[in-house]
Order: sequence, then C-alpha cells, then structure tokens
Amino acid sequence: MNKRILLNITFVMIFFFLINFFIGINGWIYLNTIFSKWTNPTIKLIYWIVFGIITFAYILSRFLKRKLPNSFFKPLHKIGAYWLAIFYYLIFLVIAADLVGLILRALTPLKADVITLILGTIVVLSIILLITIGRRNAINTEIIHYDINIDKSNDQYKELSIVLVSDLHLSTLVTNKRLEFLVDEVNKISPDLVLIAGDIIDEDITPFVEENMIETLKKLKPRIGTYAVPGNHDYYGGHLDLLVEHLKDAGIHILLDEKELVENNFYIVGRKDLASKKRLELNELLEGIDHTKPIILLDHQPYHLEVPTQLGVDLQVSGHTHRGQFKPNHLITRRLYEVDWGYLQKEQSHFVVSSGFGTWGPPIRTGNPSEIVTITVSFTN
Repeated sequence: MNKRILLNITFVMIFFFLINFFIGINGWIYLNTIFSKWTNPTIKLIYWIVFGIITFAYILSRFLKRKLPNSFFKPLHKIGAYWLAIFYYLIFLVIAADLVGLILRALTPLKADVITLILGTIVVLSIILLITIGRRNAINTEIIHYDINIDKSNDQYKELSIVLVSDLHLSTLVTNKRLEFLVDEVNKISPDLVLIAGDIIDEDITPFVEENMIETLKKLKPRIGTYAVPGNHDYYGGHLDLLVEHLKDAGIHILLDEKELVENNFYIVGRKDLASKKRLELNELLEGIDHTKPIILLDHQPYHLEVPTQLGVDLQVSGHTHRGQFKPNHLITRRLYEVDWGYLQKEQSHFVVSSGFGTWGPPIRTGNPSEIVTITVSFTN
C-alpha cells in the first residue's frame, strides 16, 4: 500500500473517530438530561463502551469476518451497517441542533436542560423517521417503465420486452430471500430479456455461496435469456472468476468485453467495469459489428455517454449511481453523471440508468426506492 493511500485512510479514520466522538458527547448530554441520576462513572463507562462498539461495528465486522462465528458476525455487521446511516444523518442533525441551541440560549429565557431535551428529542425522532422510511424504501420495490423506439428494422421482433436490474449487492444484508422476491417479480413480468447491469455481489461471495443463491438465479425464465456484466463491487473482493463460473452454471450469459449476436437479430454487448485493469475501449469492442442490427450495451457505470452515442449504440443500460441512495446525495450524483437515474436520449442513442435493486452498506434508501426497470423496445419495421 503506497503512502498516499495510507495517509488518506488515516485521515478518514481520524475524521470518522472525531465526528463520532462529537456525536457521542451530545448523546451522553441528552441522556444525562433525561436521566439525571446517570452521574455514576460506571454507567458513563458502559455508555462509552457500548457507543464505541456500535461506532466501529461495521469496520470490525469487515476486518474480522473470517475470525468471527456467523452468530456473532451477522448481528455485528447489521448493527454497524444501520449505524452508518444513522451516523450520516446525525452529522447534520446534531450540528444543526447545537447551533439552534446556542441561538435559543442567547435569545430566550429557556433553561439549558429544557433546550437540550427538546432539541435532542427532535433529533432522535427525526432519525427514527428517516431510518423507518429508508428501510421501507429499500424493501418496497417499485417497477419503473420506459418505452423506447429504435430506428432500425427488426424482421423477427416488433417489440422486445426487457427487464433491467442492477446493483443487487447480494450479501449478508441483501439475502437470498430478497433475491427470491426479485426472481418472482421478474418472472411475473415474463420478459424476453433480463439484463443485469453489475454489482451482483457486495464484494464478498461467501453469502452468495452459503445461501445457494445460484439456485435462485436459475429460476429466472426470460424467453430469450439473461445477460449480465460485472460492476466495481464484483471486482473488489477478488472473487470475479468464481462468480462468473456460478453465473454460467445458472445459464446467465456474463459478458466480459464481449458481444453476442442473439438469434442473428440483435447484438448484446457487455463491458468489463472501470474497476478492471484490462478493459477494452468501446470502439475496439464494437469492431466488426453489423450496425444495421440493433445494438444493446451493458455498462455498469454511465460515464462518457458521448462515446456510445458516436459509435452508434442504440440502447445502453447502466446502474452504479444508486441515485445517491441517501438524500441529499442525489444532488452530488446529478452533477457527476449526465444522467444519474432514469432515461436520456442523445441523438439516436438511448440510455437507461437504474438506481438499483439492493443497497450498498446500510440497507437503507432515503433517496429513492428499490426498483426493477422494464423497457419496451419497439422497432421501425
């Protein structure tokens, strides 16, 4: 690990510790206001021990996964994941409450304890509301639909029915039960094609294997087939080769800088993710392709959309952005990507970006719900 990366990690960890310490102090002041008898040093010590475990639960669970029994790892990991979401919003809420508290102390006759009690309760209730809404959004999946016309003839199909899913992040938190729900919903739609736009697992393939998720994926029944590309998280854990083997076993066409002419009728092209060190340029990948036939491209990250536009790609499907997952992160993703969610047409090329089915980190979505995308592609015949 080079010095710059180590320095960045150290800085992030120090920042994480200091912000959590700031939150912990505010939490203790609030609890001590409610329970005025909490002056016992033993109770204070217990508070800080519990707070410290919760604060570092996610990090500890990731580093100690192989050394911890599942009965200990899973609850620790889940507590840590939820804390990341709570921590994110506490940063804003606690700072805002402290500033409002200073103003109220200066401008009103209210006692400090009363102000602490009121503002602290507002913060706690706000967190409960945000996490409740976020969890509901994460599990209440919406079906989003787009109608697209490709200005090319198609002798075999007047229309193609496509289901797009991305960012499943199958893991300890996004379980086989959720995958079974996804497969059932997709099969109800009965599409011609299923396209999986990356981040199938959340780095670690262990839950995927232990919960036998491959058997669940085998139940997908599109009329033509299921095609997938890897996302950045499929690379991070170093398990891509094993994941590819499992997906092929399920009858899923995993495309790694490859193209396939489907039924001599249309192309499906799949790119390696930007996380790959050996990724072809799109013009190389499209060499020798018959541009009179429709071209569908799977690329996990929706960067540089001018390139597929110039090269005559008819439809690109992507994921990756999660549309920020937490509000107000969508304001950031909106600036990072030409389209961070939804549909965009550039000249004759169409782009669909999904906010994803699963979650990364906390199993929470305050920015938008989990989604399955359906696309009806019609052709000019």
